[in-house]
Amino acid sequence: MTEQKTLTRREFITRGAGALAGATLAGTLVKAVSSAAPAKRPNVLFIFADQMRAFSMGCMGDKEIKTPNMDKLAKEGLTFTHAISGYPLCSPYRAMLLTGRYGHKTGEVGNEIELPASEITIAKALTQSGYKCGFIGKWHLEKTHAPFVPKERRLGFDAYWASRNLGGEQTGGFYCLDTPDEVPFEGYEADVQTGLAIDFMKKHKAEPFCLVMGWKPPHPPRDVPKKFSDMYPSDKLGQRANVPKDVDDRSNKTIYYGQITSLDDNIGRIMKALDDLGIADNTIVCFSSDHGDMLASQGLQGKNVPYDESIRVPFLVRYPAKVKAGGKTDALLNSVDVMPTLLSLCGVQIPKPVQGTDLSAVVLGKGGKKPESVLLQRILGGGGKNNGEWRGVRTPRYTYARWRDKGWLLFDNEKDPYQMNNLIDKPEFKDLQAKMEAELQKLLKRTDDDFATQEVYYKRFASQLGKKHLRGLPVEE
Repeated sequence: MTEQKTLTRREFITRGAGALAGATLAGTLVKAVSSAAPAKRPNVLFIFADQMRAFSMGCMGDKEIKTPNMDKLAKEGLTFTHAISGYPLCSPYRAMLLTGRYGHKTGEVGNEIELPASEITIAKALTQSGYKCGFIGKWHLEKTHAPFVPKERRLGFDAYWASRNLGGEQTGGFYCLDTPDEVPFEGYEADVQTGLAIDFMKKHKAEPFCLVMGWKPPHPPRDVPKKFSDMYPSDKLGQRANVPKDVDDRSNKTIYYGQITSLDDNIGRIMKALDDLGIADNTIVCFSSDHGDMLASQGLQGKNVPYDESIRVPFLVRYPAKVKAGGKTDALLNSVDVMPTLLSLCGVQIPKPVQGTDLSAVVLGKGGKKPESVLLQRILGGGGKNNGEWRGVRTPRYTYARWRDKGWLLFDNEKDPYQMNNLIDKPEFKDLQAKMEAELQKLLKRTDDDFATQEVYYKRFASQLGKKHLRGLPVEE
């Protein structure tokens, strides 16, 4: 894998202080990047849905859903078939995406927790290197539900901001710009946000930009224009093999699929805009999601469990100038790996605090060592059937997860793709379980995760917690 020099936090802050304060860009990092034909630096457009599982795209084998633009994006780029949400919950994912660091380091150990403004994010690194960085959509990195996010809390997204911290209605509603004033809109929120994204790209097409857009669908509440839900009559839909026989969740699936197809329609708008603006060839387009959705598999709804429906997410990368079209890779990609990989593709040095793996060599088809496993986490427990803190490991073949005091799940995903045969504590799989436990311990040590109780994390990150956490209540929006 391509060797990548890293910067310490002190070096980063020293070199980037002027840029982050809005002064003239200066410093070794900026000079190193700027001297290498700055006009050819790629733009970054990172789009992610909320609660969309990997399986729900035509290019990932779903024959019921209609996703022509996602499928086209896959044909024109690279598909990660084993992209993983290492902490399948909204806020922890967002923090991992932006910082390349695990929640037990940033304090983002659950929802309704403030990500410190001191964290070095992809936006700060790219802003320091001359990029214009914007954010549109659901933020969800504050310790309150207040929709407005002040400028000092935007973590480097200084060029443009159109967000509502937690997200609200998906039809009608409002967003905030640089003041707490609510900007109302009509129509479907994802459509409006896509229009804002296209306007941003028009404005900044002549300079390198990074735009992150976080759509709320297909997260509940299930809401979508009727023309999309009408594409999926519930009596024409099937269910995954691991949905219990006595459960019929197809009416829920009708809206879920409609929401995804509406997002697909907006991806088509974005791809057309890139072509019309003449910047498609030199723009890295990524499409992903923060986590999946169980949709009644294993008798569960939602996320925050180590089953594949919850942890496996779409991850498509299109970069015509450098990424071969139509490729697929089974390389494991965890949430913390996105930030260092994108920085490397942009020729920007990776700050030393980053814990994720640079997979740019995989993206560019240059080989490189693939991760043998990724760490799975639930740091704060909550309500519901699977209450409690757990840690786990996903390898290309196996899934293993445990509670603090005992084993929980062990699956051979090659032989059991629907994870219906739990091998945990079965004598004939004792050696496999021991091997997976050893891999988990290795990952915990490497990432400095002490797998403490949630009470320890409440104390450790008390200044970042919202009121519900301080009252000991679960927060799982």
